[in-house]
Amino acid sequence: MTLSFMLTQETISTFQTQVELFEQCLHFPNAQYEFSAELAEIASTRGISQDELKQEIVQFKEKLDRLLKLVEKISEIANKAELAVLLYFVKSVFLLKEILEADWDLFLGNDKREAIKNVTSGSVVIYKKIKNAVSPETPKKDGNYVALETLKHGLKSMIEAGLRVNAFSQEEVKAFDLGDITPQESETVLIFLSTMKKWEPIYKRLAAS
Repeated sequence: MTLSFMLTQETISTFQTQVELFEQCLHFPNAQYEFSAELAEIASTRGISQDELKQEIVQFKEKLDRLLKLVEKISEIANKAELAVLLYFVKSVFLLKEILEADWDLFLGNDKREAIKNVTSGSVVIYKKIKNAVSPETPKKDGNYVALETLKHGLKSMIEAGLRVNAFSQEEVKAFDLGDITPQESETVLIFLSTMKKWEPIYKRLAAS
């Protein structure tokens, strides 16, 4: 299987829609502090002032903007540069992981549960499709192997965040039927693997010279 199996236009659109759902459920406190009670609780839990919390929300929004730009970049080059797409995919999933682990409590309003549930469910579908293309003989530099290991990292964070906000129950998590999603590769290794094929032609030319 090639990388195109993973990154069909439908897959890219699904991933982009999921990320946009997070954007939609992000609410900044307005002049009347519409979410003052919730914000006060978050600030207290984090042990910071509300002014400091506002700064963290701004940084959170910047992370979401970066994530959306990465996904948009994937959509732009999906049919032009498969190797670059894989790298952007790895970076986007790890940025989503960072957001969910560090800032899951900053999603305000009633839509956060649905957003986390949808992004997790959509990622489960993508994960299972890619898993069918990977076998014990699949080389580590293969795009599907890299994507599968990357999604293991992402899914663990999605599920943990979903359980925290009661987006789904333990029974629903079991129903995902994912098997063991313990990652075998680190972020650094996956980024390296996602760029290996890019350098192969150069190394081959050097070896032949």
